[in-house]
Amino acid sequence: MADYDAMKFWLDVIQWIFTIGVMIFVWIDRGRSDNRNLIKQMADRQEMLERRLITAEEHLRHSPTHDDIAQLRSQFAGLDSKLDRVTNTVDRVHDYLMNNKGA
Repeated sequence: MADYDAMKFWLDVIQWIFTIGVMIFVWIDRGRSDNRNLIKQMADRQEMLERRLITAEEHLRHSPTHDDIAQLRSQFAGLDSKLDRVTNTVDRVHDYLMNNKGA
């Protein structure tokens, strides 16, 4: 009878060790699964950010450079001086017409 009690005790100990081992395995495996999901989410986010970066670079490629802006400024300054001359001419014509209405 003592042999059955000892055997039952050791079987219970083995069962507890096995159960704890399965619990630890499941806990570790779940952590791996969570890590895999997080890594996949980060990879998807990185891919999305790379697409956005490529799009932004493509838009910047078509934007004007510093040289283009400098050229536009010089053209604008030239047009501004021409516009001043035209304004002066129009003012003189206006003054002439106002002063010599019927003559």
